[in-house]
Amino acid sequence: MNDKLDRELWTALLRRPDASLKKRALELWTAAGIISLIAFAWAEPFSASLPAWTKPFVMFLRGVLLVESFGYAYHRFFQHVGWLTRRSKTVRRNQMFHWLHHMVIYPIGAHYRRDTGYVASETGLATSWTVPGMIVAGLVVWTHGFTLATLGFISGVACYAKFIVDETHSRFHLVNHRWKDSAYFKNLADIHLLHHWDQAMNFTIVHPLMDMLFGTYISPATHREHIAAVVNEDTLTFSDATNWRYMLKEASPAEYAAFITQARRHPRSIRKVEQLIACLERRLKIFPAEVEALDLHVRATDLLALIKPAPAPAA
Repeated sequence: MNDKLDRELWTALLRRPDASLKKRALELWTAAGIISLIAFAWAEPFSASLPAWTKPFVMFLRGVLLVESFGYAYHRFFQHVGWLTRRSKTVRRNQMFHWLHHMVIYPIGAHYRRDTGYVASETGLATSWTVPGMIVAGLVVWTHGFTLATLGFISGVACYAKFIVDETHSRFHLVNHRWKDSAYFKNLADIHLLHHWDQAMNFTIVHPLMDMLFGTYISPATHREHIAAVVNEDTLTFSDATNWRYMLKEASPAEYAAFITQARRHPRSIRKVEQLIACLERRLKIFPAEVEALDLHVRATDLLALIKPAPAPAA
């Protein structure tokens, strides 16, 4: 692994809270922007004077905007490690399913894209997505009444979420499909690949506008070395660093035990822990007294010993 990628991984592993004024300003901008977009999608005032026959179409488009804005917030704040996942068991459940998608079902490397049909991490009704959708449908009928316009809004939410966003995301992880030769799709696929590299960036699926607006966009054009790196399943990624740090420092005893059980079934997980230890050892060669790196190294070594017990001595 080259020195530049190593330094980036150390930044993720040893990440300290960023309390800078720029960070706080971006957080305020993000909160205000997302709330404003959702409010505009829900109750924009400009179409009131339009002919009645146009309102279902306008409401359909407002449903699309709601999916883009709410979907961005949901993916970013409810499905990845963050402030909410540390304080809510319900949110942590969503994070667990998304963690399985990133780290077990579609990890970086040969298994990231395959030709066996898309495998969902949450089977059955998939309540982590369907329940929010049902809440939105109920609220829009309650606030707007049951009319053709509200049916247009609900149709916009359901059709765009299921047949555009969900279908596009599924094809990111498939080898052969009808869109694979599209230049636009290839760019979107690279954008999503970078999200699997660094799960703090590139949350949107169909268009990166929300990421561009709220400071979470990284472009494939300027990150070709990362795209090249992630096709190798022996590469440790930003997402690995974030998730392993969470596992080593913050996971509950039940989560820790569940991970050990899952890791024993998936040799890739054992290799990732070994890569994490090697990455920390490279750091400690440069900064041998760094407390945080030493602590993570001890925790990672202990975890590996639990996942992969040492062989019994010969009789």
